[in-house]
Amino acid sequence: MMYDVDYEIYKYINKLADQYVEFDELLKQNYLTFDEAQQRVKQFKEQFYGLLAKYSIGSQNLVVTCYDLMEQIRCQPDNPDLQYLYFCIMTDVGLLNRALGERTEEQEIRNYLRQNELIQELTAFLKSQSESIGKYEELLEYLKKPIKIKNAECEEESDFLYHLTIQHTFLHDCIKNEVYKDNLKSLLIHINSDEKLKPIKPYIIFAVLARKTGMMQKRAHFMPNLKAIFQYQEYNILKDNGKNFNQYQSELELYDHLRRAYIDDVDIDFCDFCFANLSPLSEWYYMNCEPNEEIPMVIDRKILTIMPKSFPVILSYEEYESLSEDEFNMYSEAGEKLKEKMLRMAIYL
Repeated sequence: MMYDVDYEIYKYINKLADQYVEFDELLKQNYLTFDEAQQRVKQFKEQFYGLLAKYSIGSQNLVVTCYDLMEQIRCQPDNPDLQYLYFCIMTDVGLLNRALGERTEEQEIRNYLRQNELIQELTAFLKSQSESIGKYEELLEYLKKPIKIKNAECEEESDFLYHLTIQHTFLHDCIKNEVYKDNLKSLLIHINSDEKLKPIKPYIIFAVLARKTGMMQKRAHFMPNLKAIFQYQEYNILKDNGKNFNQYQSELELYDHLRRAYIDDVDIDFCDFCFANLSPLSEWYYMNCEPNEEIPMVIDRKILTIMPKSFPVILSYEEYESLSEDEFNMYSEAGEKLKEKMLRMAIYL
């Protein structure tokens, strides 16, 4: 799918228009007076520049700040101050980057309130990711031991899953397939027998059906190696061979439906972490589809989704206006490289 810049700008403007709230109402929603909001803006800026000074990070322009910050994060990846600075830079909608020009007091407050929401969203996402990494490592260790199977009753749930799964294109051969029905029921009993596996049931069912489709359909009494589905699975997400992209779409729909079916009864954050991080299917979705569902994403994709379209503006509008074509191309290329490097830093967080 070709990236249409004009269409993306059109969507972005319409999205902002839909989100627009009158200023007085915005202050009321945030339980702030105008003076209190101004004070919050001042404190936010002071904290940001104070942390830059504390860690000897240059503040003269965005390029220096980013490169200095990246070096500090490499040395201290677990430092919460540096993580906070990273999120501040990647969510800046005009409050911190001087190259974006001056703002009115109302614009400053609006930018602060929006940016504060984005920082909180990223901080919560990072916390969830960190917790899921710990659960993942514990689970891998746990799966080294055999699981004790109980004779759990699951006729109703098994029947529900059968009818849910056969709706998806890549599983159409499972319709009226007794081998598949029996294998699905055995898998469900296996999962329900273990308190460590039950909370991640949507991911396990999805991964087994996506990775071991043929075995589940054709081999009687098949039981997958569950440890294997918690290892990374490579997919060819760059080229459509006429079949694979359609299958990826169908597999994504299956996970989304399983997720919705079990969302109130499982550890959905951990399920989403496994889905997003143990194959490139999530990345394929955001690269090739019009995102109209909240498919789980990895942290760099999350940041890319949240960060403003303006990042990174290296020079002011007036400075860009004075550039020759070659100079403009040089700065544009430098900006893209900086963006790529900052996104790659997400793996350190």
